[in-house]
Order: sequence, then structure tokens, then C-alpha cells
Amino acid sequence: MLSLVDDLFINLCVLISLIFLYMQLRLKLGLEKKSPLQAILTDGLAGGLLGTVLMYFSIQVTPETIVDLRFVPVMLLIIFLGVPQAIISAAVIIGGRFVFGFNMSSLAAMILMVILISGFIAIHRFLNKKENSPPSYKLGIAMVVFSNIVFSVIITLLIRDGEILKNLIPSYWVISLFGGCTAIFVTEYIRKTQYLLLKYEEESTTDFLTGLNNVRQFDAVWNTLITNAIEKKERLSLLIIDIDHFKDVNDTYGHPVGDKVLKELGKILKDVSRSFDIVSRNGGEEFSVILPDCPHDQALQVAERIRAKVAAHPFPVSATENIRLTISIGVATYPENIPDASQVFSIADDCLYKAKRTGRNRVCAS
Repeated sequence: MLSLVDDLFINLCVLISLIFLYMQLRLKLGLEKKSPLQAILTDGLAGGLLGTVLMYFSIQVTPETIVDLRFVPVMLLIIFLGVPQAIISAAVIIGGRFVFGFNMSSLAAMILMVILISGFIAIHRFLNKKENSPPSYKLGIAMVVFSNIVFSVIITLLIRDGEILKNLIPSYWVISLFGGCTAIFVTEYIRKTQYLLLKYEEESTTDFLTGLNNVRQFDAVWNTLITNAIEKKERLSLLIIDIDHFKDVNDTYGHPVGDKVLKELGKILKDVSRSFDIVSRNGGEEFSVILPDCPHDQALQVAERIRAKVAAHPFPVSATENIRLTISIGVATYPENIPDASQVFSIADDCLYKAKRTGRNRVCAS
């Protein structure tokens, strides 16, 4: 009895360790950003591989029969990712079981897995229909109990030794319930932790309102690009952009409308700039565009194109009213007209204020 519990506990430890490792690998691979088909295949195959590995740490109940927690990866995939991933995982696990021998036990294992995947899908659909996104632990407990009932019936038909069954079935119920709930808790905890980490990383570099780079990311990118431009003797242009009389928009229409204007301007800057230019919101109503390997005359053309686009764009302030805005832009280019790389930003900023002083709605360059 003690040996049986020890073996099941080892199976559980292997399960939790591999879940943790795969969740970290999944994050590194950026699987959420891959194509849906690629993500489904990867997750399904990974779940199947995990179930197959668990069979290598299984309990040899009889010469032909092994017992383990291979159903848990299939259950986790249905709860957290989706049915297609779980079906792929179940198919891989069924194939993996036949590697251990083609006999009555492997056929019973195949039947067990087919019944389990069908039952898990039915439970998932029923509880989701009944409660609309029920808690993962509720889905998990229902699936584990169903799995244990099916397992108990099949193992009783397969092993007709009452002494073995008296020890095996209660031990399996306890470990599978504990293991299933632990696996759900660990998976949910890791998913939440990774979500918060990604959110923190995104917020540390992205402006929350426009989705553009924030000033922190601008500084990091600018320092990298200006260093590269110096080392490779490449040209690097910078546009500093400010909305003219933006305070009047906030005072007249309120800050929510002002925020909509800022978001709309961010979209225009992204649309008009080249695909590899770096657009940032540096704070308030000030934006910037970094143009790598861009000569000064071309930078002026881009700046003028942006200015004209904004001046012609109707910015909606209500369902029936649009307003027109203008922007002022300062332009500087290293090394064509700014030989000192450390002064490019400050001179572009000076040019911006020169554009403001001389009438606004214009592009000024050093």
C-alpha cells in the first residue's frame, strides 16, 4: 500500500515539474502570438508528450497493466486552452500506450482515454452552458471524479484480484483528486503570473493611451540607434511633434475627447510614417518619430506629409461634430546638419519651439 502511494506521488511530482517547465517554454516561444494552428498543434503534442512521459513513471500493477495520471494533461488542455488541443493530446497518449505493448491492457487504456476525452468535453460544455465560464477548479473536480469512476470500472474488469483492487482504487482516487487539483492550481497560478509579467513588460515600454512607445522606450531605442549610427556612419533623423493649442481642446470638450484626439493622432503617425520608423508618445501632446538611415531632405518630406495629413484630418469630438487640428514639427538629422550626435534631440526640440513661435502648423529644421 505504501509503495503504491509512493509511486503515485512520484508520478504527481513528475507531472507538476513538466507542467512548470512547459509553461516557461511556452512563454519563451511566444506561442500566444503564433498562428492559431501552430499553437494548437504545439500545445496538443506537448500535452500528449507529457502524458506519455508519465507512463514511464507509472505503477506496474500487473505484468500487463500500468496506472498513472496521464489523463491530467488532457484535462488541463480542455480547461485552459481548448478541445482541439485536448483531442490531439489524447491521440498521442493512446499511441504512446501501445509502445509499452499491444495487449488487453493497452486496448483497455485506449477505451478509457476515448471515454475520458468524450466525458471531459461533455462536462466542459455542460458547465459552461449552465454557469458561463465556471471556475477552473469546479471543472477540474467534476472531470477528476468522472475519470476516477470510469477508471474504477475498467480496472475492476481488467484486474480480477480483490486484494490488489482494495489497495489500488482508494489510493488512486486520493492521489488523482489531489494531483488534478494541484495541477489546476499550479497551471492557473503560472498563467496569472505570466500574464502579469507580460502586462508589466508591455506597460513599461508602451503608452497606455495610444499603444505607441512611451518615453522610456523612446530613450532606450534612441540611445541604441544613435550609437549604431555613429559606429556605422549612418544617417539618423528625428521628428519632434506637438499639437497646436491642445489645451483648448481639453478646456472646450473635456479630457476624454482630448484622449480620443491623442489616440487618433497616434494612428495617423503610424499610418503616414515608414513601416520601420519608430513612433512614440513622449508625454502629454508631444510625439516623436525616429527615422533610421534617413537623409535630411527625406525627413523633411515625411514631416511635411505628416503635417498636411493631420491638418486635413477631421477629428471627431461627438457623434455629429468634428474639429480640425494642426501640429508643429521640429526636424534634425545626424550627421548631415547636426555633427554632434548628443545634440540631435535638443536641436530638434529647439526647432519645434521655433515652429511654435513663428506661427505653428509648420515644419522647422536646423
